[in-house]
Amino acid sequence: MRTEIHPRFANQPSLDRAEAIVRSCVHCGFCTAVCPTYQLLGDEADSPRGRIVLINDLLETGRVTEVHETHLDRCLTCRSCETHCPSGVAYTDLLDIAKGLMLEQPARSKPAILGRDVLLRLLKWQPLMRVGFGLLRRLPTVVRRRFNLPVIRTSARGSGKVGTLPIEREVILLGGCIQSAATPEVNEAAAALLEVAGIGVNSIKREACCGALAYHLGRHDEGRADMRRLIRQIEQAGDTRQPIVSTASGCGISLKSLPKHFEADDPDFTRATAIAARVVDVSELLIGENIAVAPSRVAFHRPCTLKHGQGLGDELAAWLTQCGLTLIPLVNPPGCCGSAGTYSLLQSEMANSLRERMMTSLTEHAPDVIVTANIGCQLHLSSGTEIPVMHWLELVWQQYQLGLSRG
Repeated sequence: MRTEIHPRFANQPSLDRAEAIVRSCVHCGFCTAVCPTYQLLGDEADSPRGRIVLINDLLETGRVTEVHETHLDRCLTCRSCETHCPSGVAYTDLLDIAKGLMLEQPARSKPAILGRDVLLRLLKWQPLMRVGFGLLRRLPTVVRRRFNLPVIRTSARGSGKVGTLPIEREVILLGGCIQSAATPEVNEAAAALLEVAGIGVNSIKREACCGALAYHLGRHDEGRADMRRLIRQIEQAGDTRQPIVSTASGCGISLKSLPKHFEADDPDFTRATAIAARVVDVSELLIGENIAVAPSRVAFHRPCTLKHGQGLGDELAAWLTQCGLTLIPLVNPPGCCGSAGTYSLLQSEMANSLRERMMTSLTEHAPDVIVTANIGCQLHLSSGTEIPVMHWLELVWQQYQLGLSRG
């Protein structure tokens, strides 16, 4: 596909990249078979191939219409299309560019724009999030079910020294803005398990957002500003050789992708590249460690950001089994649970439909617990089932302590 960029976009450096991505698509249609929104709606405009056509139209006409916003907003950015694309189309990068252009010339109403701004401000306001999630924990289950709210169950928490090996190395453990407010037990479990493996943990006070929330809503300058703040905090946190550990797969893929959000001549490009090279998902450190846990029947949900974004999941599943957990087979698992960052809030009807499909697969064999690797997925899934939903770190730490107590 050849693209004639509209003069309105002539001076934007990202448009050369956008044109190259559009031209790389050969319209084979492999992406439609794995696109959750296309499978749900059956509309070509709600497939990656159809959205690329819409983005090409936006680039050529210089106009953003309601049609563009409707179908591009429905994209989950699950990256399943990228995993299966034979031409290597960088679809997520293209969509991010388009969202930036859509923000400059919005077709959506002023109340809708204001609503998105308010949502972003609230999600990044840490004190408010802590209070809000604290109150959510105290609500009766019947109230949470009535209003489709997440169910956050308090998991076993670490106490005192637990390490079985001397501390031989240290890492920087990131908290994540939403996760640290909603489920602080996740990082407590991570720190405890890393200590069991002989790995010490350093943290960052008043940790900045990784930038994903703003960036994927098209607010690229604000997203980059968040990224710059976090980069500087990490640089000041200690030894530059220490791995940077993420326990939320959504944050992890954003951090591993830091360099592509900066132009090569940006003074922070080199710093972003250095930081990204140090980022690991916590599973990459724990896999291979000999940690035995009490048994439990588990349905393992693999977030898109872990499976497609970071190419992880299979090794983690094998390690969880090795630890002593029984991972039950999933029946026709769909591509995405519908969480996708702010998607479950902005596209709630679609998100809930996708969650129902995912829940059918996860609960088919009545597991004791459902585990995932991303806070957004955890909160979204928990609002659709009575079965406990937690981060896999919480379960492993809980069952590890249970195993010790049983001797």
